[in-house]
Amino acid sequence: MKILYGVQGTGNGHLSRTRALLPALQRPGVEIDFVFSGRKREDFFDMDSFGNFILFEGLTLIFNRGRLQIFQTLCKNKILQLIRDIRNLDLADYDLVISDFEPISAWAAKLQGVPCISLSHQCAFYQDVPKIKGHWASKLLMQKFAPSETAVGFHYHHFN
Repeated sequence: MKILYGVQGTGNGHLSRTRALLPALQRPGVEIDFVFSGRKREDFFDMDSFGNFILFEGLTLIFNRGRLQIFQTLCKNKILQLIRDIRNLDLADYDLVISDFEPISAWAAKLQGVPCISLSHQCAFYQDVPKIKGHWASKLLMQKFAPSETAVGFHYHHFN
């Protein structure tokens, strides 16, 4: 089985989770390639365990006091480049995409008909957990940012 594992590079949480999950995925007959997006190559550290990974600029989300800053996020990102990256990421050799809130691999999987599993903290909010009400942009972002067929949420406290 060949897996493409996409990791959102904004911050270190997604990267730390991927490092923790990697030993469980490394099995005989399983080949894993990695895509990272959301920050520059020089801003990553301790990346040896991921081999020769693919890096995209991707999307960077701008927050202020815990709230998504829509205008600043739109201004900072290169949306046309994002669309080109999604279209150019060839998944023909992959059996599965795993996405930790990484949009390029997730959208490429959706468009190319490759199964995609989301493993992220953000997926926990698809369930009935306490949320701040009224933030339509954040809700829309969570639903559309990195689409998948299956979502597994990681959270810091159990709710159910």
